[in-house]
Amino acid sequence: MSGRVSYSYQHTENQDTKDSLSNSPNHLAKLSLIAPLIKKRVYAGLEVLYTGKRDTLSGGDTSDFSVTNLTLFAPQLYPGLDLSFSVYNLFDKKYHDPASEEHTQDAIEQDGRLFRAKLNYAF
Repeated sequence: MSGRVSYSYQHTENQDTKDSLSNSPNHLAKLSLIAPLIKKRVYAGLEVLYTGKRDTLSGGDTSDFSVTNLTLFAPQLYPGLDLSFSVYNLFDKKYHDPASEEHTQDAIEQDGRLFRAKLNYAF
């Protein structure tokens, strides 16, 4: 079993105007855990990502949010063959990222729950 925790704080600003930069959160945090489910055969990985609120180009802001991802991983299912299945945004959290200047909206809603299956063969 292994785990990792990280946290970062930053304050970014325009040197001329002293305004905060858009799409630049003050707080970011990550928690990840990996645990065997079936000894040396199947592992589970859990990741929780936190992003603090971010300013938008129009002067508003996006809400802070947390997203949880879960992965089941079976390494060496067969010699050279790995299999994994992931669920991103496990709890279907609704959140937005600030838009760029090319967009007419202030913030763009991000994808909800996503599934991914991965088969990797190395020879």
